[in-house]
Amino acid sequence: METMHQVNEINNLRIVFIETLSRQFIAITGCGIYAYLNPVTINELFNQYMASNVPINAYARQCVRNVVA
Repeated sequence: METMHQVNEINNLRIVFIETLSRQFIAITGCGIYAYLNPVTINELFNQYMASNVPINAYARQCVRNVVA
């Protein structure tokens, strides 16, 4: 069972992930993340990121490339 501390850490990481992903979208496309992805998809990407062993910036760049390619 997750403690409140673990839940808070995951929520904080989710915020950092969304901010990082949004910055990457703006840098590469000039538009924010929600111009391309809906909240459900962003949550799925976060869950995939959590299961990966890839640094957050590299994962975010790859996500943008996959979406805009």
